[in-house]
Amino acid sequence: MPSLPFSYLFFGRRQTQLLAFAVMLLMGLPVSAQIRLPKEDELNPLGLTMMWWAQATIDRNRDEVQFITNDEQNVYLQSRSGLMTTFNVETGERRWSKLLGIPDRVGYPAATNDRQILVSIGSNVISMDKLTGQELWKLRVPELPSASPEVDDNLAYVGTVDGSVYAFDLKRVRELHQESRLPEWAHIAQRWHRQAPGEITSSPISTGTTVSFASKSGVVIGVNTRDKQPRYDFYTDGQIVSPVGRSEDLIFVTDDNGRLFCINQDNGQLRWTYSTGTYIQEQPRAIGHQLFIITHRRGMECLSVAGGNTMWSQAGITEFIAASETRIYGSDVSGNLIIMNRQDGSILGTLRMRKFGMRIANDRTDRIVLSTPGGLIVCLRESGAEFPAYHLFPNRQPILPEMFDESAAPEEPEAPAAPAE
Repeated sequence: MPSLPFSYLFFGRRQTQLLAFAVMLLMGLPVSAQIRLPKEDELNPLGLTMMWWAQATIDRNRDEVQFITNDEQNVYLQSRSGLMTTFNVETGERRWSKLLGIPDRVGYPAATNDRQILVSIGSNVISMDKLTGQELWKLRVPELPSASPEVDDNLAYVGTVDGSVYAFDLKRVRELHQESRLPEWAHIAQRWHRQAPGEITSSPISTGTTVSFASKSGVVIGVNTRDKQPRYDFYTDGQIVSPVGRSEDLIFVTDDNGRLFCINQDNGQLRWTYSTGTYIQEQPRAIGHQLFIITHRRGMECLSVAGGNTMWSQAGITEFIAASETRIYGSDVSGNLIIMNRQDGSILGTLRMRKFGMRIANDRTDRIVLSTPGGLIVCLRESGAEFPAYHLFPNRQPILPEMFDESAAPEEPEAPAAPAE
């Protein structure tokens, strides 16, 4: 029986598990590949509910999900063959799907700003409208990118394998695209180039005035975004191999000696240092006044952003997944979703989700987004959390409508008495 074109379908939490099973059968999935979605009677006792589930566009015979990322509007799934599928993070509606560049080229997770999404494919950087998928421009980088690009309101930044960082003027790039001069004439849009002493291991981080980037050799460099004038050079004690974390004007850098450095991004001033005694294997994630790190064989540690003091630790946690006002969500070595109390790290519950092994480390909002390697994606939230909480960029939080309480409304004034004749 021919399979149905499933990639455009999306389903909310009210759809039954029977419907999910039927659709998977129509897709032609073998029995061994059929994945059971979590049920509400499993989620609700844990204070969770399913927002939606959907299937990304993917060739299941030879392809699988390589990267899954999100921002405040969308979820982005990138496959190893170069297919990208984009969903509305709140409704699960499929916004668009397309093949980017040449299949099976080296790529990195997508980066976004308010309007566009940037993806590195091979030596090219492609920009698209993140709501429609329309290509805005494509340029060729002089060297092979080594990390995700960064984009602010005016510039796009690309780090490369030879330690170079290139800044491209977005206004000039758009002009060259309209003149059909890209990607060959990309050098005209290059604002500046800065050389670091080793491969760039993490996406550059821009505040709009200062951009910082980390070299594998152990140095973090901060420059003025306008003219690359140096702001600071910060040297660690080892190699930098994990991505750099961020929180407002602070960045969090780890080295392979197990040390964590909190640096002011504008001037490179060291705020504090924390030594774990073991390898820090993931990007540090800042949520409010707390910083979460995953250490080798020691699990998750929660530190204070202000001073680097240990608040709590929980052994056996291998991934940071999401956070709400009162909870932290992580993963254990078996792939289970672990629910922890944000105040003291105590375990509140466990949900078996090992088939959904692709997880977003979501420091943007409180949504929990999980996917199978085959592109079946689910989005969970806490019961009662109809509106998302914005963590990394709280200024982007929409102003919520005020609910009008009819019981508190003043009584209608009585009509004035008719004048006496």
